[in-house]
Amino acid sequence: MMKGSIVALVTPFNEDNEVDYKTIEKLCQFHLENNTDGLLLLGTTAEAEALTNDEKVKIVDLIYKTVYPKIKIMVGIISNITEHVVEMSKLFENYDIDSFLVINPYYNKSNESGLLKHFTYIADNVSKPIILYNVPKRTGMSIPFEVVKALSHHNNIIGIKDASGDLSLQYKIGRLGNGFMYYCGDDNLLIPSIALGASGVISVIGNAFPNEIKLICKSFNKNSEIANFTYNKLYDLIEVMYNEVSPIGIKYIMSLQGSIYLSYRIPLDYPSRNLKRLIEEKLLEIIE
Repeated sequence: MMKGSIVALVTPFNEDNEVDYKTIEKLCQFHLENNTDGLLLLGTTAEAEALTNDEKVKIVDLIYKTVYPKIKIMVGIISNITEHVVEMSKLFENYDIDSFLVINPYYNKSNESGLLKHFTYIADNVSKPIILYNVPKRTGMSIPFEVVKALSHHNNIIGIKDASGDLSLQYKIGRLGNGFMYYCGDDNLLIPSIALGASGVISVIGNAFPNEIKLICKSFNKNSEIANFTYNKLYDLIEVMYNEVSPIGIKYIMSLQGSIYLSYRIPLDYPSRNLKRLIEEKLLEIIE
């Protein structure tokens, strides 16, 4: 199972707004060089819902052939339709991936019994273990703790990525035991989450600073001063990065670093002048 520094990889596009596979290869090499523990593919940060199925398969195939088994792979199968999630999983059955990331339904949402049926049906019908994804700012609701607790007993549900911002919820999840893992889903809560027992972070800022995220995860229990110092160095940039919906901010940071061409797919658009200014200021502070 994946632990440590897991990066929610962006999808780079070229000047024609096509997937830039050459840059994906370069990003893979970058993460190999920086000893990233895992990559989450086709998540929110990857603009997955703006990708075709053919593009998704080609992206996973390329990254799998480039980094596996040195870097473990998690794949997002993101949909608010239960059966569609299972259908999507079949695209990736032939890859030895670590797990699937599965979100709770958005827009249609659900009640507690519906959430139990949704996740149980998926877990019963996919070929890889699943990680629950709790992100109420995207879905309009948080997965209740009692639902997480019940699902933690399913033999094919191995953990949760929590991006609720609720440390009390994370504390309760961390006490479930039975090998059920939880991952921090908010870069700005990385240190508190690790202190509460998170197995790692699924990070956005790790696209630009993978070595630092790796160092924080690796050193926290051995030398908290190093972890805190490194975290504090990134914190202000992390805060402003989220002033506009992700991955707008991280892609702008990466473009300033020269690692990607700045391009998004609608409905996302280029960052505002104010966000650009804030990111440039905080990035310069880190460099200096």
